[in-house]
Amino acid sequence: MDNMTDEQIIDQVRQGHSDAYRVLVERHKNYIYTLIYRMVGHKETAEDLTQEVFVKLFRSLSLFRGEAKFTTWLYRMTTNLVTDYQRSQKRKPIEALLDKMKGWFTNTREQPEEVALLKEEQEQMQALLAQLPDKYKLIMYLFHYKQLSYQEMAEITGLPVKTLETRLYRGKALLKEKWLEVNAHEIQTSGRHSAHAIPK
Repeated sequence: MDNMTDEQIIDQVRQGHSDAYRVLVERHKNYIYTLIYRMVGHKETAEDLTQEVFVKLFRSLSLFRGEAKFTTWLYRMTTNLVTDYQRSQKRKPIEALLDKMKGWFTNTREQPEEVALLKEEQEQMQALLAQLPDKYKLIMYLFHYKQLSYQEMAEITGLPVKTLETRLYRGKALLKEKWLEVNAHEIQTSGRHSAHAIPK
């Protein structure tokens, strides 16, 4: 069953094979948890919402018609559920937002020595990303961290491609503006390029 496609496993679930659903969960639970954690920033909350996603998935499989990839359908269900959760919560303090950005935009292809040298820059960038408005964070995560296309992001978020392009552009502009604010003194006193790279 592990060699089956998602769609084939879903057919097995619909035929009453309970083991098939467990295979589907095992195949996707890690990414769903990671996606939710990036959005909410709290381990326990992410775990609870991940369970909720898969309960909702089980109840909603009959609605899946194969018009989009199963993963796209599942990710959109996940982001919608988390968005609803966030709307029900009060705005979280900056400490929680900083925690939620850990691990974003890290280039895992770097050698260990290079990663160590970039640690300070990464931590500063993550802190600045945490200060961006919520509507930019998910888009930048999907585009830069997951490297999804605009079309894939549109299918997941339900937003038009033009809106995604605008939010990505504005998110990058805000990020650069915040970086310049933080590093203005260093730039003025050094008279040369600092060790930090201005975001492109």
